[in-house]
Amino acid sequence: MPTPLQQRGLLLVIGGLLLAGAVVLVTDHTAVNADLAPQGADSARPTAVSLDVVVLAPTFQDGPSLIDLNAADERELTRLSGIGDVLAARIVAYREAHGPFSTVEDLADVSGIGPVLIEAIRDVVTMEPPSP
Repeated sequence: MPTPLQQRGLLLVIGGLLLAGAVVLVTDHTAVNADLAPQGADSARPTAVSLDVVVLAPTFQDGPSLIDLNAADERELTRLSGIGDVLAARIVAYREAHGPFSTVEDLADVSGIGPVLIEAIRDVVTMEPPSP
């Protein structure tokens, strides 16, 4: 039977291991997010990224007004819950390369956007036809 001092020491070791594990998890998460950043033209390494997005409600980060996916700039798109700077840039780049979005489901063609995020923003976006 360990003494009380040995028990405390063991608890400190276990706590240290748990803390070290948490640091590794945070570091791995940061590395995955770094992989989401746009790669340079000379980057030849393929990147496989898995995104787990959990959005609790279709809300805006600041203010309740519809966002037009065909007219919004990156700053406006980041007002959507679940859309950060990287995804906003990808949406704008996709729109410029492929033309306006017809439906919210068209967002699935943008890298990093899946069905969960589409459902979360469905009620707070619009797709106005571009003006001539």
